[in-house]
Amino acid sequence: MDEIRIKQTRHSLMQSYCTYDLLTPDGALLYRAEERRECCGPRIDVSVQDLSGQHVLMLLLPSSFCTWETQLQVSEASGMLLGYIDSSWSSRNFTILTPTGQKSLIVQGPGWGGGFMSDANFQVSMYNGQEAFGLITRVWRGAKKEFFSPNDYYTVKFPRDLDVGVKALLVACTIYIDFLHYRERNRN
Repeated sequence: MDEIRIKQTRHSLMQSYCTYDLLTPDGALLYRAEERRECCGPRIDVSVQDLSGQHVLMLLLPSSFCTWETQLQVSEASGMLLGYIDSSWSSRNFTILTPTGQKSLIVQGPGWGGGFMSDANFQVSMYNGQEAFGLITRVWRGAKKEFFSPNDYYTVKFPRDLDVGVKALLVACTIYIDFLHYRERNRN
């Protein structure tokens, strides 16, 4: 597989709880991710499940009351750590780290004004600055849908032969981008 589409849906009146459907390019459901929210709990606590309901991936960002941590922890359901995603949302860049904390990939977002009334593209490349090999896109759906619907759509493109763990980290990075985008939209 070389592309995953992600459909985010907000479910509560306060619009804080959401699910993510991970789809094939032709719209078939692959996985479903569900966000859990608790008062004073983690800022991000997402469980990705396969179609039989088995947990396959966990995303966790500690509560801002306990820490100023900006690293999203990504692990398999067994608890094996896949890596971290470090955010620099002010510059819209993300660094993907190995389980030992070494920088491996960088996800660079659009510059100032990029993605305004158009798709927002986040280029994926090796941390040492080689040419981009992947792309995360927040899909622009038109002014009416963007302004009156809290739901978002993303595509994640990567090489077909890319390691499955790295693909999982890119999906986790997309969910982190969505979380930060929604938080920024609420502030504005």
